[in-house]
Amino acid sequence: VPIEIYNETAYSLVAETSYSNHYTFYTEKSVKPILGKRLFVTLSGQHSLKNLRKIGFKTFDSVIDESYDDIEPLNQRFEMALEQVKYLETQKQEDVLEKIRPLCEHNFAHMMRTDWYGEYFMPAFIQYFLQT
Repeated sequence: VPIEIYNETAYSLVAETSYSNHYTFYTEKSVKPILGKRLFVTLSGQHSLKNLRKIGFKTFDSVIDESYDDIEPLNQRFEMALEQVKYLETQKQEDVLEKIRPLCEHNFAHMMRTDWYGEYFMPAFIQYFLQT
């Protein structure tokens, strides 16, 4: 986690590796703001945030408009996501940070206590190979 950069900024813009609407593939780009206990706006595939919620994370729909996650066309989805960055610029940073603290704490704890390999990777891996 780039702590020095995080100490100079308040939020993160995640440009994920994959922006496919057919599957969600999370990388370290999404993990870093979770470990850094930060609000993030993501430029990724459709339903990336929805899929994070499905695996137990909380997102920031109480602070920003996350409906961009549902938009299918890439350009429109990214434009709306960037509008949320602009919106954050107009808000009092202290208020936003106070609102997101419990969400960030939850996400950090969830990331650290979950057996990602045993609970998610291996079952999906096995299921995939049983289908072929």
